[in-house]
Amino acid sequence: MDTTRKLPIAALASLAAFAACSQDQLGESEIIVSEEGARITVEQARETAKEAYIFGFPFVANYRVFMARLIERDPMMMGADFNEFAHQRELIPPETPDTAQRDTVYSFGIIDLRREPMVISVPDVPDGQAYMLQMGDTSTESLPYISTKTTENKAGDYVLVGPDYQGFVPSQPFAGIITTRGQMIVMIGRTVVFDPDDLSPIHAIQDGMTMQPLSQFLGIDAPPEQEPATFIPFDSEKADGVSVFEYINMALGWHPAATYENDIMASFAAIGVAPGQPFSTDGLPPAIVAAMNEGIAEAQQELEVHSRTLVSQVNGWSWVTEDISRFGTDYLLRAAVALRNIYPNEPDHAIYGQTFTDFDGQALRGENRYTLRIEAGQLPPVDWFWSLTLYDASTSTMFTNELGRQNIGGRTKGLVTDDDGSLTIYIQNEEPSDTNERANWLPAPEGEIYVVLRLYAPKPEVARGEWTPPPLNLSR
Repeated sequence: MDTTRKLPIAALASLAAFAACSQDQLGESEIIVSEEGARITVEQARETAKEAYIFGFPFVANYRVFMARLIERDPMMMGADFNEFAHQRELIPPETPDTAQRDTVYSFGIIDLRREPMVISVPDVPDGQAYMLQMGDTSTESLPYISTKTTENKAGDYVLVGPDYQGFVPSQPFAGIITTRGQMIVMIGRTVVFDPDDLSPIHAIQDGMTMQPLSQFLGIDAPPEQEPATFIPFDSEKADGVSVFEYINMALGWHPAATYENDIMASFAAIGVAPGQPFSTDGLPPAIVAAMNEGIAEAQQELEVHSRTLVSQVNGWSWVTEDISRFGTDYLLRAAVALRNIYPNEPDHAIYGQTFTDFDGQALRGENRYTLRIEAGQLPPVDWFWSLTLYDASTSTMFTNELGRQNIGGRTKGLVTDDDGSLTIYIQNEEPSDTNERANWLPAPEGEIYVVLRLYAPKPEVARGEWTPPPLNLSR
């Protein structure tokens, strides 16, 4: 498929003006770098590469984390193809790295909207069960959720419409119409596990989820087939330097620029960054290539610094309650979120906290003894449930133990409250001798550890800051 997407007229005009700059305006270091005659200085190349990297990094992160898995037939995708659900039927194994969780069962999908809209159908869900289908475009901007919170547990058909569709979409058959600028959409579905010993309700919900083209749903003729898209195999070394623009150009071809982005896209074209176009440094002076690499390195450093500002420190926890799932024109925020925690949930669906240290700022170690005391009446306020999961810091995996307990929380059977109604959780490697403490024990390996607190469907007071996680204290 020819994924070339021509620059809009306004962008071409901006590029032509840039190319017409005089020698006096650009200075002695001007270098012609494009067939159009655009001139650019070394400093301009560095700044433009920095800006283009910040703008384009989320597209690369999205491709690496999700889309490349489907293309490379990663087991996570369960053999699914484009426009198919990949339903994982079991909880993720404890030895899975990258801070995985065992609170929900995942359903993934990569949706290709280049040919026509897709219809996502969900079933009626009994009270006491829950799911959420989170979707994001190639820029990692989140789309409206389809979930038991938004559907009120009712069945419904939702049509997802991409940017190039010219047909008519009738509103009557659909519970919702979701439009998007992205032609490739990532779906991250989570079906909530209220009883880890019985996954049959989860399987019933997954079995009721379907995905089909609009033409098939309406029983009409389908549009002409699209040529298969061309995908560049992901290479982490290539994505770390100036060749990252190969991936950015590829992904920008699936995401038409908005009118307000015309000028910025025109400036990127001066260094060869353009939607759907091949990228190459062939023929560029070494000084320009070096400057572009310097700009990328500066962008990476700026993203690392900015990503640390996304979280607040509350009682020793890194805690985020703001909605950072949508970005508008804040491209630095978008890239920082893609670096730190790609596709964060809307806070009304899930809020997470994490800590590597105790309340005094000392690194958590499993051979120590820690307590998390939740006062009476102060359990995390949630509509679904809360969960505290422990991880080995050296592997980012959950801890496999004889008790078979990787997390503790609202679903854990047999927890014991103190006489005053409070709940104390014990985190340590050594098995407690006290029976009540053993009931509330979250086993830990020796060595450095960290814990993640997840609140599913938190109540509004959490986002308002009226409830915060209690400190994790060292007992000995």
